[in-house]
Amino acid sequence: MNETHNPNDEESGEISVTDLLTNKSRRRFLSSLGAVGVAGLAGCTGGENTSSADDQSSGSGNSDSRLVANIGQRMGTIDPAKGTDYVQAMALVNLYDPLVFPDSEGTLQPNLAADWSVSEDGTTYTFTLEEGITFHSGNPVTAEDVQFSVERFMDIDQGYASLLTGILEKENITVEDEQTVTFELNRSYTPFLPIMVLLFIVDKTLIMDNLSDGEFGERGDYGQEFINNNDAGSGAYQLDDFSRGNSITFAAFDDYFKGFPEGSFDTVEVRIITENSTVRTLMRNGELDMSGQYQDTQTYEAIEGMDNARVDKMPTFGLLYNKINTQKAPTDDPAVREAICWGFDYEQVVNEIRPDMNRAHGPLPPTWAEHNDDVVQPSYDPERSRQLLEEAGYSEGELTITNTFTESYAFQEQIALLFQDNMEDIGINVELNPQTWGTITELAASPEDTPHTSQVFYVPTYPSPDSMFYNQFHSEAASTWMSMEHLENDDVDSLIDEARQTADPDARSEIYAELQNTLGDLYCDMHLYHTVKTIGFQNDIEGLTLRPAQGFEYTFRDLHQV
Repeated sequence: MNETHNPNDEESGEISVTDLLTNKSRRRFLSSLGAVGVAGLAGCTGGENTSSADDQSSGSGNSDSRLVANIGQRMGTIDPAKGTDYVQAMALVNLYDPLVFPDSEGTLQPNLAADWSVSEDGTTYTFTLEEGITFHSGNPVTAEDVQFSVERFMDIDQGYASLLTGILEKENITVEDEQTVTFELNRSYTPFLPIMVLLFIVDKTLIMDNLSDGEFGERGDYGQEFINNNDAGSGAYQLDDFSRGNSITFAAFDDYFKGFPEGSFDTVEVRIITENSTVRTLMRNGELDMSGQYQDTQTYEAIEGMDNARVDKMPTFGLLYNKINTQKAPTDDPAVREAICWGFDYEQVVNEIRPDMNRAHGPLPPTWAEHNDDVVQPSYDPERSRQLLEEAGYSEGELTITNTFTESYAFQEQIALLFQDNMEDIGINVELNPQTWGTITELAASPEDTPHTSQVFYVPTYPSPDSMFYNQFHSEAASTWMSMEHLENDDVDSLIDEARQTADPDARSEIYAELQNTLGDLYCDMHLYHTVKTIGFQNDIEGLTLRPAQGFEYTFRDLHQV
């Protein structure tokens, strides 16, 4: 019997990066904590809008109203086949729709698909589209568009396309009729439905009318040149203006099939603002409605003191890691990795550098039901680290490793300085290597180019624990920034594969518990903290909803003015 679902930068005037990096003393480092702004991660709050499409207006409900927000980094692609980081996800989730979409609990709800069924053996997924949905172009959303979108995703083979490698073949995507599409998988694969959240449906007709020359035969470049600066979606908002280095502006799509809540915004402008002082001024003057990612502590304190604004916080599904390269000497030695993990002062991070964050406990955040409380989390024990290195035959000062981090964030610089200081205390030399995020992602392409340790932020990309494990640790998903551990471990691969093929949730949770223990024993990551989203709002803005997938808390349709 088929299972059927039908649920109705830091500001100027502070200590410079050069000053911080050239002074290695603990005393100087500690004194700098109060002088350098500590960046906070973007937050989200507000209750989830539970009203149905029938209760909502066909337009935005707040004509000519404008929401102004900011982000702290340049936006790259807005091609749904390529986007991976939080900024790109923010744009894509507003311009495009997937077949299914998570609520605030991570439960998948109908979206473009009115309902779906899964065969008893878990290999066949059939989706029936909602009637009457149109793209921004006015073209109807059909099963053929779904087929084309998935084929495009797989052919371009960037972004998250590797998630379907070995799982789905293009010839096994079948258009049954105008509203029905079927996927026949090579094997039972439980993450398939959550991964559908990442597969945004594009307007085939519009793309085929705007092809450039390319490597894909009659489909040319698959519209990559066009879609990099234009939208071909059906989302709640359509692209109004795009200046990649400055701002992106969205206009409400009046014919959006779900309608809009009362008080929602006709226009949303997202500006790139890197100076915290500018954010504070704009928030104080009421010219910025919500602050973006990575504001410093002083900025949030300032916003809290404003009569017209507030700060909201919420635990998330994300982690800040030091990923350890397991394929490059000397961190290819398990004893060295274990010594590194036990030689770091994690408590100082959450007590002095990031008091707004929560101490990490294993590779899976406790916000997941599958979190294993029994995973051993290393604590600060430099004597244990020295003993491990001595037993492994290393003398003090013999080892040198590199540590990379994103150069534009003061809190990452501070953590890197602490790491350097802690490692020198156990006899390991650390060369700090601040880089742009783009450079860090490029370095991840091979074990040889990847630094020994890399400080990165990771958040699940689709609402399943598989998102935390496959992308980072499975050998088939190697050579991206997500897998800078370059872990090649048969036991890990086997457990991930087994979980992916286990339909029973209790049995799957047991597998994930074992997987967490296995990863813990490999010492391939230093789990620094679980992230808490912090964001400033004008007092009259509500509705931002957190969902367990990257960037999806920035669904502007949720926001409304009260």
